[in-house]
Amino acid sequence: MNKAIIFLSILCGLNANAQSSWSLTGNSGINTQTNFIGTTDANSLIFKTNNTIRFQITPNGTNIFYGANVSGKFIHYIDSVDGFSIENEGNGNKHFRVNGVNEIVYLQEDFGKVVIGSATLANCSDCNQYKLFVKDGIRTEKVKVDIAATNGWADYVFAKDYKLMPLKELDKFIITNGHLPEVPTTEEAIKNGIELKEMNILLLKKIEELTLYTIEQQKRIEALESKVK
Repeated sequence: MNKAIIFLSILCGLNANAQSSWSLTGNSGINTQTNFIGTTDANSLIFKTNNTIRFQITPNGTNIFYGANVSGKFIHYIDSVDGFSIENEGNGNKHFRVNGVNEIVYLQEDFGKVVIGSATLANCSDCNQYKLFVKDGIRTEKVKVDIAATNGWADYVFAKDYKLMPLKELDKFIITNGHLPEVPTTEEAIKNGIELKEMNILLLKKIEELTLYTIEQQKRIEALESKVK
């Protein structure tokens, strides 16, 4: 037996005279119950490059550490509840998690942001208030926005004590400013974007105000028609 074969046998942790052996070019007919790469005691399975640990499987099989420097970097965590997750070992934040029971995928569950399509999309003045950034648009069949009770819907416009701006003042405001009261200008919308929830509430408010103007005008029309008759 030449030195090369002896060296490969030692490298694979196998007896050179064993009935079954491993080949570096592929294997067949191997009994994986008795022939495998791994440990038979309570020690981790470790892979190294340049004499530095790059990949480590813990004895219980639930943790897989990996990275340029395994210690303090990322942890690949598996159990019967979470199913699968990628976490930061230093602070425990989950970057990616799959709930194996409910089949739900979580992204940046504890910390961070998800950016799709652009490396610079999340670099804005108020980006810390948001978690998901998508370049070039989102297409979907349904979007549901939750409305917190503290934010209020716009039905307060129909309250008896609501003060509706007189039409003459509204006309003057539009001539002076070129937009409706409270509605952002074109420049402001381009610069700051718009909050979908807040804009929908604002548009509803304007529709309800318009409805009140229409009802008031109809009452005046009917009063004039009655006088004419």
